[in-house]
Amino acid sequence: MRLVSVRRALVPGLVLTALASSTAGEGQGLQFFNLTPCRAVDTRTGNGGIVPGSTERKLQIRGICGVPSTALTVTFNVTAVSPETGGFLTLWPTGQAFPAVSNLNFNTGEPAIGNGAVVPLGTGSQDLSVAYGAPPNFRVHVVLDVTGYFK
Repeated sequence: MRLVSVRRALVPGLVLTALASSTAGEGQGLQFFNLTPCRAVDTRTGNGGIVPGSTERKLQIRGICGVPSTALTVTFNVTAVSPETGGFLTLWPTGQAFPAVSNLNFNTGEPAIGNGAVVPLGTGSQDLSVAYGAPPNFRVHVVLDVTGYFK
């Protein structure tokens, strides 16, 4: 695995540098493509409804919000809405082992809290998994806004 640095000019004289993990092959870099933010997932209006704790929800990201079928990694703003208890959200490539990290941590009673995330995608049609780290009797709504992708 190697880190790839991607630079993109936002305004004259200001440059944003992002890092993405590349597993595409040694010596092969990934290029970042910015997208107008787009709501890809909102469990308040679909996507399987509210997410129970300790449950994997598999989602499709490629082909939605301008993410092409060739995308390897996607940048998101991930938001937890109305969590019934404190916990965390973890996003990872569907088909891979659950990682021992979280993308967003939150407390009971927070109406909504978000965080940026850079997440590789799995190879199947359902290419992204999300889980709520809490006991199964608690639930949370999940919102994922796509902001770009690497390929």
